[in-house]
Amino acid sequence: MNADTADAHAPSSTRASLGKGGTILLLLVLLAFSMAFQGSRGIWEPDEGRYTNIALRMLQTGDYLVPSFNDDTVHFAKPPLTYWAVAGGMALLGRNEWGARLPNALAFAATVLVVLALAGRMMPGRAWLPPLIYATSIFPFGASNIVTTDTLLTLWEALAVLGFVAWRRGGEGPGGSVPLMVMWGGFGLAFLTKGPPGLLPLLAIAVFVALTEGPRGLPRLLSLSGIVLFSTIGFSWYMLVASTHPGLMTYFIHDEFFNRIASAAHHRNPEWYKPFLIYLPVMVFGTLPWSFPLVRALGALPETVLSRSWWGGKLKADPWPIFLVLWVAVPLLVFSLSRSRLPLYILPLFVPLSLVIGRIAGVSLQRGAALYLLAAWIVTLPFLKLAGSYFSPFARDSREMAREIAQTVRPLPREAVFVDSGAYWGLKLYLHCEVEEVSTGARSGGKTPPEETLAEELSEREPGVLLIARGRDVPKVMADCQRLGVDARVLGGHKSWSFLSPGGEFHRTPETANR
Repeated sequence: MNADTADAHAPSSTRASLGKGGTILLLLVLLAFSMAFQGSRGIWEPDEGRYTNIALRMLQTGDYLVPSFNDDTVHFAKPPLTYWAVAGGMALLGRNEWGARLPNALAFAATVLVVLALAGRMMPGRAWLPPLIYATSIFPFGASNIVTTDTLLTLWEALAVLGFVAWRRGGEGPGGSVPLMVMWGGFGLAFLTKGPPGLLPLLAIAVFVALTEGPRGLPRLLSLSGIVLFSTIGFSWYMLVASTHPGLMTYFIHDEFFNRIASAAHHRNPEWYKPFLIYLPVMVFGTLPWSFPLVRALGALPETVLSRSWWGGKLKADPWPIFLVLWVAVPLLVFSLSRSRLPLYILPLFVPLSLVIGRIAGVSLQRGAALYLLAAWIVTLPFLKLAGSYFSPFARDSREMAREIAQTVRPLPREAVFVDSGAYWGLKLYLHCEVEEVSTGARSGGKTPPEETLAEELSEREPGVLLIARGRDVPKVMADCQRLGVDARVLGGHKSWSFLSPGGEFHRTPETANR
């Protein structure tokens, strides 16, 4: 277990060789690389809109315990750490896209540093390569520009694994409890970010320890101070909200855990073949421009990972490749067996993939075309984020809709109410209005309709309500308004959407009156 202890302090020597000035310059370059054009495009729906809306609500109401879209709709689908981070970013940089995406930029940069620390302990001879691979792989870099839980989750999982690796490399000395606290603290933060999926690397760690030390080695992972730290960070919020919202724990266990794993209730690629169409391409193409060594390693699986002799040799001489295989394979197996599958779910696996590629890639960047091509790629990557503001692959951009509403409707709405359709939650960022969903009946696509109906919304007679509906649904919405004694008229629209003024509250701007 104490093999290669001479390399245990390799990260420190690497920093010393750079010098203090060089280290600071490297950190500034990494931060600039992560932040470049981070706020250049609008908020994309639905995920970015949801996280931004809830974070703004927290800043507005001061309630950081209960995530909510508006006064009527709470949202417990995710733990609150990402909302807190987004709220903090907007409190620091302003209520704009830069603030909303600041946490991801910082988390991405921090993950690169954690990968450097991991590589320094697993492969000190070329510790510089895995962080370079992670920083310049297109999927992690692109994901850092999307407001979701996954970039933060990747950081916490990587930090937890770093604690485990440091503990294992340090032996059973008096400082062994500190790395274990880092490990359990990292898993606590991961659990507070996304719940049980944040603990998947712990399964890989348990399997690795059982393989290398036998089952009797597992209890040594159970540091009392670490478990207390994990429980305090990971479970406190769940206990607090469950104590004030009856039935919430049942929702967490049944809907957010069991249904995502064992049912198609969330309509997220439940078909058996989807892992091959989603996860495998994401892993291969998401590691561009480093995909070739990974593809070559996949082709060599029969002689390596699928060979008993490979496992036996590595267990005796160099067990870290086995750990990296488990770190990728165990979570990937769980994600593949689950009935809820999205590409970003496997973002945390790009940390071990970067370490794997760093071990097997025959890369020399001292001279030649490879160095210039990599430099060109690094310069190009940030501009891909800028390109997203001009060539959006998603039709649902809240900034575009907010601009159209501001150009069409006077006065600006106090509430934007979406009828029989998913809301553009990000409108709250641009129009400073509340956003709601209501229904005239069951929503198509098998989705549960909102709890509030159009009739209930209009009966409240609140001022400043703008109805937004799909063009095909406008006749039905107009008929419902007429039936309720409300005179509604269409003011304009955006793409396939129409803006309706109930009760003649709004008027068209002079610029759009003659359209």
